[in-house]
Amino acid sequence: MRDFLERPDPSIYKRGTYVVLDFETTNLDKGSALNLDNKLLLACWLRSWDGEMRTKWGGEFDMEELLDDIAKADYIVAHNAKFELQWLARCGLDLSSVIVLDTQLAGYVLGGNLWRTQHLGLDTMAQRHLGAKKDTSVSTLIKNGVPVEEIPAEWLERYCHRDVVLTARLASLLVRKLDKRGQLPILYTRCLLTPVLADIEKNGMYLDPEKVLPLCKEVEAQYDRYNEQLVRTTGGINLNSGKQLGKFLYEDLKFAMPKDRRGNDILTPGGAPKTDADTIMRLKPRNKKQRDFLDAYRRYRDSYTQLTKYLRKFKECCDNSGGHLVAKFNQTQTRTHRLSSSGAEYSTQFQNFPRVYKPLFRARRDGWRMYETDGSQLEFRVAVHLGRDKRGLEHLREGVDIHSNTASVIECSRQDAKAHTFKPLYGGSSGTPDQQRYYRYFKEVYTGIAAAQDRWVNTVLKEKKLVTEWGMRFYWPDTKMQRSGYITNTTSICNYPVQSFATAEIIPIALVYMWHRIQDSGLELLLVNTIHDSIIAEGPDSDEVREEWHKLAQQSLINDVYFYLQEVYGIHLTVPLGCSVADGTHWGSKDETKYEAAAELFHEMVV
Repeated sequence: MRDFLERPDPSIYKRGTYVVLDFETTNLDKGSALNLDNKLLLACWLRSWDGEMRTKWGGEFDMEELLDDIAKADYIVAHNAKFELQWLARCGLDLSSVIVLDTQLAGYVLGGNLWRTQHLGLDTMAQRHLGAKKDTSVSTLIKNGVPVEEIPAEWLERYCHRDVVLTARLASLLVRKLDKRGQLPILYTRCLLTPVLADIEKNGMYLDPEKVLPLCKEVEAQYDRYNEQLVRTTGGINLNSGKQLGKFLYEDLKFAMPKDRRGNDILTPGGAPKTDADTIMRLKPRNKKQRDFLDAYRRYRDSYTQLTKYLRKFKECCDNSGGHLVAKFNQTQTRTHRLSSSGAEYSTQFQNFPRVYKPLFRARRDGWRMYETDGSQLEFRVAVHLGRDKRGLEHLREGVDIHSNTASVIECSRQDAKAHTFKPLYGGSSGTPDQQRYYRYFKEVYTGIAAAQDRWVNTVLKEKKLVTEWGMRFYWPDTKMQRSGYITNTTSICNYPVQSFATAEIIPIALVYMWHRIQDSGLELLLVNTIHDSIIAEGPDSDEVREEWHKLAQQSLINDVYFYLQEVYGIHLTVPLGCSVADGTHWGSKDETKYEAAAELFHEMVV
């Protein structure tokens, strides 16, 4: 295990030596190193120990001097460092050996939930924090599509030098700001994750054509059938015509127009009735014709969504790329700071797959399996800790099935109850009378969680911001109390601390340790995805790998998390963490083994 994980220390950013780096490359797929047709053209780097700016023209096999300087440094500084790391991997750097300081991530942490992606570019951040600009002449050429390799060498070198200088100045300033606010640990955690994501992205996942193609064919047939049914129901109007659809809905079928919170009709900016899918799904049927239309429309939209968002893209991927699906992880796009993802060639992201599609994915090699693990009820456990909720702790220790509790109150199946179990964690209170009864029950049982949420909401009402236990800052400057007594932004105020701690801190910590432990194990395991509270891998189908995967999951999602939170954040978790572990020929195996933290790992809860 690397020293920076055995003794994690964010203060390295204040005292360590570093190399500030920028690459210029050809510009296919925005210059990504994962596109093997791209070429490295130029590297510029600044050494902190002597202030020397170094330049090297050449390709990935010409960067020995840069790799030597990186080996002498404590960490690498770059803006959007995942890009540079993937090129460094092509140059021969072992990504598990380095720490980075990403100035884009530093700006993201500093901004909390009030960032905007377009505000985190180097030029924008340099202007905002330093009053300085990039070399706009070369930037303009690149934006206008001029191939980077055709830009005069002198111009490109000056441009690259300028970016290195701006990044170095930004790093120095942002480290001071984050240190003053006690947020270097957050930056350190974000940056430890970056080499891991740089590696995982190149692996991608594999679809199984034998499962994708029949399902796509089946849903295409459903779509045609539901479309024909809708044509009969509507008389063949053009569903893409707002005018025709509006007339059919509100004049022919005489649906009541949906209202907003103030009781006003929901209209387009031009004053016409809205006919988008979300509005139609809000319509309330009051007779058989209305009900028949909505039933047909729901089936039509469901099959249409399945085909356009997923299945047609999956089929295209199977037909053209052997099922190899690649996505990019976004580190700076969510308000809660957890990861999101974007599809690469087939525009299908990895973070929000419907569960029904998981079995469409297989291991890439014959004789391999899919291995997965996730944090058990992680957001609930986090909420119990943040609220120091003794009843919640009792239920965790006793192994109470929270979803069954929900089902018994709402009087529904356990599966249907899952959608409601943790809704109160996000400030949810509306729904059917049975659902509302459960939400009241939740607050009456878990009084510590409810009290913490009330404190957060009242703090934001007064101060317009919330500083979390681990130092994250969230801002709601427009929060106010309405005449009804409802405090605006309540839902996000209740949600962000729980979701952020669980999936922007704890799971990244587990993922970092998991990845490094796999490197140390020598086992042929590939991490291929992470989704909110889960980690997915592929590896040989053997008892040795299966046994090691169970050990890695317990160590990384439980033991390592307790250690890191205490060492880096000074947080002593007061709840047992847990994980479930599974493997199968395809993703989404239901044969799980569950593990819970040993009692000595978590601290006594003091209210």
